[in-house]
Amino acid sequence: MKLTATNAKYFSIIAGGVAIAYAVNKFEGAISPLFMSMVLGLILVNAGGWSDKGKEAATFAAKRCLRIGVVLLGFQISIDKFIEVGPKGLLAVVVIVAGVFLGLRAAARKAGLTDSLSTLIAGGFAICGATAIAAISSTRKSEERDVSYAVAVVALCGTLSVFVIPILAHFFSLSDATSGAWIGAAVHDVGQVIATASIMGPEALDSAVIVKLTRVVLLIPLILFLSTQNSEKKSLRSATPTFVVAFVICALLVNALPLSDGTITVGKELSKIFLSIGLFGMGLGVKWASIKALGAKPLMVGLSAWVICGAFALGVIQVVGL
Repeated sequence: MKLTATNAKYFSIIAGGVAIAYAVNKFEGAISPLFMSMVLGLILVNAGGWSDKGKEAATFAAKRCLRIGVVLLGFQISIDKFIEVGPKGLLAVVVIVAGVFLGLRAAARKAGLTDSLSTLIAGGFAICGATAIAAISSTRKSEERDVSYAVAVVALCGTLSVFVIPILAHFFSLSDATSGAWIGAAVHDVGQVIATASIMGPEALDSAVIVKLTRVVLLIPLILFLSTQNSEKKSLRSATPTFVVAFVICALLVNALPLSDGTITVGKELSKIFLSIGLFGMGLGVKWASIKALGAKPLMVGLSAWVICGAFALGVIQVVGL
């Protein structure tokens, strides 16, 4: 992006929109700033508040800033939490993530969804909601409308979990530890996990965070898998985008170096900010008519997946004995 007054003006509008999204998240922690940023971008462009003169700024946000956010996702990878979950917990998380991603992607394709939309929704359910969708979209030729729809569906289902899972956990007489593990395995966004588990108590919150962060670690092999699968090139080195390699290196360095908690917190926040900017930019590229053209089928697939994947996660957790 050329540094012109026009580009600076429109990029400042994007930054202002992201600031509003963060303000909403501060007021209600269960609403992801990534999701809110995308929604505000959609509202702005469809209300006629975005000019074609801002196209270069929007593209820069949706491409460059999004990829910077993916690289900085390395600050969210905690090998310590990955180890802390233990062998049984690790087994449960791997089975749940693999089962949800592969099963949901296959089911969504069979239901008539495109490969792009199926993969985005499956990744969002399996790993970490809008964050995973943003990361996956940056490695594939995903249409902006698919990204927007996938983020919306996953955010809706994650929000429903905040209200539904605590009630079901009480109904099933689950222990706080088991409830937390279920929340960490079934709820998508980190903020939604914390909001849901906090209702259950401190033991549930600890269990939920450990399981959730273990799921986030599995974003690395998923991104590498999709990078190679989506390319006609045969070698891992030639098929993997540079920024994906940078993401893996960032994660390894963060876990290898004696970084302070403050530094890691700053890295995590910068990742969220850049991803939010990227999703705002993507939202600016989507007209409501293109989302409407997708119909209600992806939404119905998402809601059905929410129920089935939640039941699957609880079943695995109880079989393993968490």
